[in-house]
Amino acid sequence: MAPITLAVVPSATPGDAGALGRLCDALAALLDTPVRGMRPESYSALVNELEMDRVQYAWMPPALVAIASEKLRVAPLLSSVRGDRTDYCSALFVTADSWIENTEQLRGTRVAWVDRTSASGYLMPRLHLAAGGIDPEALFGEELFVRSHAEVVHAVVAGRADCGATYAQRPADGEPVRRAGFVDVAPQRAMRVLEWTAQIPNDVIAGHGLLSKAEHRVFASAVLALAERPEGRRMLNDAFHAERFVATSRLALRPLWPMLRRARAFGLLHLL
Repeated sequence: MAPITLAVVPSATPGDAGALGRLCDALAALLDTPVRGMRPESYSALVNELEMDRVQYAWMPPALVAIASEKLRVAPLLSSVRGDRTDYCSALFVTADSWIENTEQLRGTRVAWVDRTSASGYLMPRLHLAAGGIDPEALFGEELFVRSHAEVVHAVVAGRADCGATYAQRPADGEPVRRAGFVDVAPQRAMRVLEWTAQIPNDVIAGHGLLSKAEHRVFASAVLALAERPEGRRMLNDAFHAERFVATSRLALRPLWPMLRRARAFGLLHLL
């Protein structure tokens, strides 16, 4: 195989700066070809790198895969699994001691979003609000785009934003939230969820459409082989915050298309 560049969008948690490099070294040994890591500064920057054919594989949210597919061919290969699930929700959250008790009280406040193409960090919570009869364009006094889920949490904790949106697993009634951006980033700080959205497919490892199906199979097989080893699982978890991977179903991204159509209808979808 030719040399490979594996890109990772801004991380959900700060993590270990060397995690991507160690993972690329391990994949290079399995594939017997150089593998280089790249960390684009934003979702848009990642798509630009794919367009320039400077990235062959990428860790991407499915909504970004769907949007990018309007401009170039992107093949979702492997879906991440967290807590035995391949989907999650978005949570619109505040600190536990916030005076804000409901969405109506968000009027005129500051909100922290991830990126305009982030499903859980922008699109889904705004669609959820709109579906409930609340115009998200008129609700907030200021909207901050901070590029990662970690920075959304930091903005809320520091008081730069009154609320934020991040990924989360909705618990059963009466149970605490055990998996969420704010749990991963600031576990010592109590948070309160104002609204939960519908389910969203988990992030995927996607391949550039200019590569052959055979090349995609080889790369995906290397990731799965690495996941069978304890040290490989640690590397993948450090880099992607995923417990394991499964082959992405052909139907995995199907729930995104009506979401994106609704986003266009509400004027929420900003094309890259």
